[in-house]
Amino acid sequence: MHHLFECWDQIAERLNGAGKIALFLDFDGTLAHIRQRPDEVSLDTATRRALSVIARSSRFRVSVISGRKQADIRERIHVPGIRYLGLHGWDRGSGDLLSENSRSLLLCIKSMLGGALVNNPGVWVEDKDQIIAVHYGNAPDAVRRNTRELLRAALERFDEYLRIAAGKNVWEIVPRELEDKGAAVRRELAATCCHATPVYAGDDLSDEPAFAALRHGITIYVGRLRPTKARFRLADADEVRRFLERVRWEFA
Repeated sequence: MHHLFECWDQIAERLNGAGKIALFLDFDGTLAHIRQRPDEVSLDTATRRALSVIARSSRFRVSVISGRKQADIRERIHVPGIRYLGLHGWDRGSGDLLSENSRSLLLCIKSMLGGALVNNPGVWVEDKDQIIAVHYGNAPDAVRRNTRELLRAALERFDEYLRIAAGKNVWEIVPRELEDKGAAVRRELAATCCHATPVYAGDDLSDEPAFAALRHGITIYVGRLRPTKARFRLADADEVRRFLERVRWEFA
């Protein structure tokens, strides 16, 4: 995997030749630096400025695809012309996503976890309405292991309907009727009016299905070196900002 800026001539040639560019961006850890709690994360002014210019360009279809709810990412980015896709691409602000059965199971699991995790220091539960996130970033290793076993035990009899999705310092309990980011980006590309060259940047395990789905595109892993299906790499949100600024000046 090569650093994106070391291959810029190759990237630029590809983007220059593209009639339409579908730009997909994760939020936490990609557009913005990760913080200890999700409500502490904000988008810096320079990144918002670059996104604003790109989103106004007729060449680009810009989507932010995040594990957050759609209203949350829309409020934090606040740039017109962007498609905001929450809950890994499935919350588009158009109402309830889940069957009554999935909602009932999530309520049951939430109640179970509330009692089981109360004595696990550094662990807290975030209710995203249609996904439950169990955060463990401040938990000792022994507590993390115990929490993981509690989650496995709690979901064992609901395996047909719910799955555990791992992320950075979080486990998410996701109804199986909500697919992954790979399925979401395939849906978005199919909805474009003409063939578009996809560009996807993300930092988490939840982005790997999208990298796999967009093998023909420009896929960018953000973060420290690790095994990934992405073709290129950027170090952090600061380098993502630099990438967007170059895209802004050269292609938008």
